Amino acid sequence: MTNDELFVAGVWGPYRDVLFSGAYVAEGGQSATGELIRHVVESHPAYSKTATEARDAGISLYDFLNNYLREQAKESECAHVSELAKHFFFYGDLWGNRSPIADAQMRGAVIGLRGDTSIKNLALHYYGALEFIALQTRQIVDTMYKRGYQISTIFMSGSQTLNDLLIHLIASCCKMPVIVPEYVHAAVCHGAAMLAAMAASQGSGGESKDLWSIMTQMSKPGRRLDPTADADEQRLFQAKYEVFLDMCFKQREYRDLIDQRTSAVE
Repeated sequence: MTNDELFVAGVWGPYRDVLFSGAYVAEGGQSATGELIRHVVESHPAYSKTATEARDAGISLYDFLNNYLREQAKESECAHVSELAKHFFFYGDLWGNRSPIADAQMRGAVIGLRGDTSIKNLALHYYGALEFIALQTRQIVDTMYKRGYQISTIFMSGSQTLNDLLIHLIASCCKMPVIVPEYVHAAVCHGAAMLAAMAASQGSGGESKDLWSIMTQMSKPGRRLDPTADADEQRLFQAKYEVFLDMCFKQREYRDLIDQRTSAVE
């Protein structure tokens, strides 16, 4: 949100007065990230075995995978889970790209495929999907920043806020803290209640309470997760981001090359 009308290619908006009078809101986002994670996990040959082990352990599938990755890192004497996938590169625009390049023809790509059908390999692909979401979030933030937006904190809502590994990756890749709200599953209802409170505060002369003050009064402090402080992991994520960008734009170059070479010669 900004007081200036800033246009960003590949980002929806800016919309004026949709939240605060005179302010502009822009919407850069990723579509179907939950579906991406589900597809990567459930299409892997080890899915049934993994789901059974998670059920037997009495925890969710994603908690099981996060715990599994941490155990693998410990057994491999890796300082961080991210080291397990340092030579695994996953690009996940399986259904096209919404932001920041707005290209419906974008597709997924993987470097580091192996003929491995184990739970260990499933966990690697799952991690790759999470890392992709985090890296693409940084791409969106960086694109908006270059156009004049000032973004210093990421606020999350929805079921993915329950995934601490994903939040760690988003915070660390974007180099800024992530705030998880108190009411994880009630963002829409909570927001509607705030708007209702503002409407109910309207006096006979048409004046009403300030929306920001209502939001402050009706919100509890969230949980803050900071980026990694480890210099080695910071360097790894920076290198991964550079590879991510290369995979993103090389895909478009490859498509253009093939289209140029196979087009009819007049």
